[in-house]
This record gives sequence, structure tokens and C-alpha cells, in this order.
Amino acid sequence: MKIITVALQKGGVGKTSTAVSLAVELAKSGRTILIDADPQGNATTWLNIQTMQYEFADLLNGKCGMEQCVNQTSTPNLFIIPTAGIGGELKEYSENKAGGNQGKIKKTLKEIAKNFDYCVIDTSPSFGNFERGIFYATNEIVAVLQLDEFSKDGLQIFNDRLQSFINDNLEEDEARPTFNKIVFNAKDDRISQQGIILNQFMPLKEHGYNLYVIPVDQAYRKVQSAHIAIQDFTGTKKETLDTIKKLAEDLK
Repeated sequence: MKIITVALQKGGVGKTSTAVSLAVELAKSGRTILIDADPQGNATTWLNIQTMQYEFADLLNGKCGMEQCVNQTSTPNLFIIPTAGIGGELKEYSENKAGGNQGKIKKTLKEIAKNFDYCVIDTSPSFGNFERGIFYATNEIVAVLQLDEFSKDGLQIFNDRLQSFINDNLEEDEARPTFNKIVFNAKDDRISQQGIILNQFMPLKEHGYNLYVIPVDQAYRKVQSAHIAIQDFTGTKKETLDTIKKLAEDLK
């Protein structure tokens, strides 16, 4: 099993797009579970989980067992533990209960992942107690950025917080999450400033980071409305598909 968390403490950068596309791609190679750990529930909406008896918060609150919370998606080998964006309880759990339950969050995620080859977690744009509990269980973290003037500071802040969390909370003999993969989402070749900003990140390769560039692609807007995977849409750019495939291969 492998637990992969898609994260960054900023909204609107494409975390959900990356998490869903990555999960669909990994499902081609093995049994995969996507956990919607964002109170907005966007991954759940995208994958068209309209009727759910239980959501992720119910599992964390002990209201159901794992088998009751897992939903099959229309993609072969891909399952989801959903979150209800409207009327859901994950926001309340993350804000008021996660602080004293980080060990439980870790244990729950590990128990889920044991039944799958890959576990992909879509997170909210926060770095609170709930997200820290997720990082306890995580094998690899994938950060998602957009190429704007604030991306460099955003990555630095995230990395500083992550390293502080690891150093302050994990013992030397405990497994630590790997963070060396960064996705740059929605690059527009018509905007020269984005190319300049991307070049500023290139030295990270010398420090062991892998960089993945997804072009601006209107297919994402269309597939989210149609509730299908980017891989199942004929109008998706080849560069988009190639990048998602490369990210999945590097995470196996």
C-alpha cells in the first residue's frame, strides 16, 4: 500500500484536479482509493457520488465502519471515501476534534490503505491539526502550485511548515513523508511571465525535486461538469495526459 497526499495551504491551485486525475491513473495499475479530505467535497462531486450513506467524517467519528463508507466509482479499480460538501460534518471535525485525534486519523488512514494498492488523499487549503494527522500517515506528499508571483512564497511556507511538523512530532525511527514532487498547474504559454516564474523553480531539480507541468486545459472544466475523468475525454491535451501518467509512474 502507498498513501499519497495532494496538498498546499492555498485554494484554487488545482489540488482536486490533480488528486482525481492521479487516482484515476493509478487505478490502471492497482486497486486505488481516493479519500476526499476537503470539507468542500469537490472530488466527491466530480466523481458524481450523489447518494452516500456515510461520509469520511462519519468514519472518523465512529458512526460507521470502513466498508460502509467506501463507494465504487465509474472508473474500474477506483473507489472513494466521500465528503458531503453541503451539510457535511468534516469541517466541524477538522476544526474542533482533530487536535486530540491525530493518532486516530493516522490509524484510520492506515487501516483504509491496507485494503488498496494506492491511497490518494485530496486535502483542503489548510495546515491545521486535521492535515497534520493526515501527514502522520502519508508516504508521499505532492504539492500543487499555479505559476503566479506568490507561488514561490507559497511553496516556501508550505515546506517550512511541513519540515517543522516532521522535526517536532516524528521520532528519528518513525517513517517520514517524502516531499520531492511539485505539480505546476494550468501553465499558459501565452503568458511569458509564467515561463519566467517556472524557470525560477528549475534549480530545485538539483536538490532532488521532480517538477511536473500541466498546461492550461479547458478539458478540466468540461470533465468536471460531465463528472468524468480527464483520461476519458477526447478533447484533453496530450501534454496533460502525459504529465499525469508520468506523475503516477514516479509515485508507484
